[in-house]
Amino acid sequence: MMKISNILLEGLTLYLVDILIKTDKDANKVEIYNQIRAIEDVVVVTVEQNDFLQSKSTDQFDYEMLHLKFLAGGEPKEAIDEIKKKAMISGKIPGLRQFIVRYQTIQSKGKY
Repeated sequence: MMKISNILLEGLTLYLVDILIKTDKDANKVEIYNQIRAIEDVVVVTVEQNDFLQSKSTDQFDYEMLHLKFLAGGEPKEAIDEIKKKAMISGKIPGLRQFIVRYQTIQSKGKY
């Protein structure tokens, strides 16, 4: 049984990580960003304008870099893997082909 004192001691940490996404060329990018924002524990999604990634786009796919802030009660890698799973499998966002987490960019932004 969980005690109220344990719940009060559990804190959340805000993290920032870079995510590379691959999307269908004809997909609605704003809708994809909004659906990523709607995933539980995701706080903010910022799209980075990146000329290099735009140059790598093909006639079928686009690439974008996202800066994603998220909350984690435990290990940040486990939390971001769960977010990725929701985006790619359980929530299956239409038009989203890949969700590549740049784990080396994970930064703690504060505890709550």
